[in-house]
Amino acid sequence: MEPKEKKTVVKTFKRILKSNSEKKKKQKVVVFNAIKNLIVYLESNCLDLEGICRVSGNAVKVKELKKSLENEEDIDFSKIIDKHTISGALKMFLRENDEPVLTFDLYKNFLATVDIKDKNAKVSFIKSIISALPKDNFDLLQTILKFLYTLQLHSQKNKMTSANLAIVFSPTLLRPKEETLETMMLDSNVTNEVVKLMIEEFNTLFEVKTGILYKLNSQDLGIVKDEKKLSLQDQLEEAKEKIENLSKQLSEESRERSILETYNNSIELKLAEMTDNYKILQEERDGISDLLLEYKESIKSQTEEIENLKRDTVELNGNLQSEKNQNSSISKELESLKTSTMLEIEELKKTIRHKSQENENLKIELKSNAEKYDIISNKLNSLVKERDDANAQVERLQAEISLLSQQSSSSSGRSKTSLSSSGKRDFDRKHYESKISQLEKDKYALTEQISKLQKQQQQTATTTTTTTTHKFVPGKKPQKEQPPPPIDEDDIVSVKKFAFYWLILALKTDAMNTGKKCNIVSGDVLDELLAKNIKVALWNDFVLKKLKELD
Repeated sequence: MEPKEKKTVVKTFKRILKSNSEKKKKQKVVVFNAIKNLIVYLESNCLDLEGICRVSGNAVKVKELKKSLENEEDIDFSKIIDKHTISGALKMFLRENDEPVLTFDLYKNFLATVDIKDKNAKVSFIKSIISALPKDNFDLLQTILKFLYTLQLHSQKNKMTSANLAIVFSPTLLRPKEETLETMMLDSNVTNEVVKLMIEEFNTLFEVKTGILYKLNSQDLGIVKDEKKLSLQDQLEEAKEKIENLSKQLSEESRERSILETYNNSIELKLAEMTDNYKILQEERDGISDLLLEYKESIKSQTEEIENLKRDTVELNGNLQSEKNQNSSISKELESLKTSTMLEIEELKKTIRHKSQENENLKIELKSNAEKYDIISNKLNSLVKERDDANAQVERLQAEISLLSQQSSSSSGRSKTSLSSSGKRDFDRKHYESKISQLEKDKYALTEQISKLQKQQQQTATTTTTTTTHKFVPGKKPQKEQPPPPIDEDDIVSVKKFAFYWLILALKTDAMNTGKKCNIVSGDVLDELLAKNIKVALWNDFVLKKLKELD
């Protein structure tokens, strides 16, 4: 980094520190003025308010009042109904201030008063400590202690003794920089005692400072006494008085010496602490120097990174332009592909509509074929019944013919043995012969009728199924009717499958065009139709129901 840039960075850093310092000073002045205004109103109007500074006001209103005072707004405290809100704002200001009024630096000095047993010596030591406060803190402490001293004078009405006030205000006036639960527990009694003593000894702590007055003898004052005129008793009394004065002077000097020693110790502690702070400042200065060096290096590296980023940006712009051109060409290809795809879809729609129409025609044809099949089956059943009736009649006629043949043979045998039979028997024989010939004619007619029925049955079997025919042989018992051969189930199932796949293709296409779901497995639906043996006429409704279940 060049010297000019270095000076600029240092000036900027100093300006930031200076602005922060000025801001903190201004904020401190605003807070101290707000505290003094609150105390002035409370001291003038709320001395007899019971529980003042102990009872907490409404938290929301306390925060609003504090914020208004921080913004330096003009507030009429008399319009605030709950006066505890005003005392709550006072405590909040003292508690949330960055540094307590008695400062962090003097915290240990105030704690050292616990080792001083003599009250007067303790008060003198505290007086010497508060004299080391900054002027603003000293003036504010005097205002606060004067207010608390006045409050405890009205303790019979407001119930706030010096001990109660110390419990409330000691955590806000006197606290360490790093406060923990352990320090609060150990130091709370000492801090309460210090604040209580400061409230009670307000007049002593803030009296006019005077030096130590030593008594002068009469000769120093220019008074000459006549020693001869003094009696022995007077001389003894005078000597005694001098001794008492000297004793008082010695005790006062010893007390002041102890105070000065304690104060000297505190000064030494403070000096050691200031030395440590100076060392810390030196380390911080070195750290700031290191930070400045790091800052320079980081600026240099950032400059290089910026240059690299610029180069990368140029390359990216070139790549983006080429990608943009590629995307435009791809877009054109996609548009053409989209157009061709739309045309193909239209062709497919036409084909699907055509196939749907063919499917409907196939359905109608299947339905008519099924009706024809039912009619032919009924005719076939009636023909089979007529054939069975004819066969039964033929059997009955054959039985009669056999019986008549037997009767004719027996009658012819008897005619050979006795030629002299009567004319009645000849007549009977001729009658039986004529009856037999008539039966033969009936048999021939029935045979012709059966042949016609068999031909008609064969013609019917060519359109549906084939049945076995029985040739009639006279004098032979007809064979038992054989069942017709089974229908070719494979041909029927193939026709059903063909019709089903055209049907489900049309229904899926309609669902896809309307934006509905159509992802059902055609094979599973066909297996379910065949398993449940659902009629072909109901297949369309069944598939539509399956498609609705997907939604």
